[in-house]
Amino acid sequence: MQLNFPKKENGMYILSRDDIDCIATAILKKYYPQNLESPLPLNTIELLEEHLGLTIKRKYIGTLRSGILGLIVMNDDVEIPSYDDMYRPTVLQETYGTVLISQHLIGRDNIPRRRYTEAHEGAHFILHSDYYNQAKTTIAKRSNNHLDYIACRQVEIYKGPPKSDAEWMEWQADSLAASLLMPKDVFYKFAKNVIRENGVSRGYLINSPYANKRQAIDIITEIAQKFNVSYRAAQIRMLHLGLIKDNSF
Repeated sequence: MQLNFPKKENGMYILSRDDIDCIATAILKKYYPQNLESPLPLNTIELLEEHLGLTIKRKYIGTLRSGILGLIVMNDDVEIPSYDDMYRPTVLQETYGTVLISQHLIGRDNIPRRRYTEAHEGAHFILHSDYYNQAKTTIAKRSNNHLDYIACRQVEIYKGPPKSDAEWMEWQADSLAASLLMPKDVFYKFAKNVIRENGVSRGYLINSPYANKRQAIDIITEIAQKFNVSYRAAQIRMLHLGLIKDNSF
């Protein structure tokens, strides 16, 4: 997908958080305009498979201790470490455009986390295909399998501002996943209404020694459930949009 934003020489888009919100709005306007009008859960599987042309598979990924929740394949004939139901090491043979979602995310309790992971991998495809395709044409840049796939673990694993290309890719994919699942304007309006309906007239939460922590947890939980995202994903989105001031709860 071609985006009208500046790039580095290596093909990496240079994007602000506002830029990413604009990209999410354009995608939703094309495929899910209703999500820009009302607070609705995004159909992540349909977005990836029908609109982006990706293939989703449920597999164990990496090693037992790697903690990989999702992965997108960016090359053909790729070998990916895995293990079977008996925890025996094995190798998967996958091709370009395959999204692997960890078997550990199966189950009703993991639906919000799984949906975020699906959106995150789709975001990598939207934002980083050009970067990978350009890098693959430069043989000198190739080292082991780092251009074959992007393996992802959890929300915002980095600390502080991103520095390396890998950290920027994760920041961008995290940000676009959040923007797709929780569109800026709809999310802001709904969350502010929920906050006020729960008796917080100022319209945002604040972390202080006098704050009602139980009330804050209930508010964030209600907002997360409306968009079918995890508590942590909703909390981070609220922080970025100024709906939680100072530190997170």
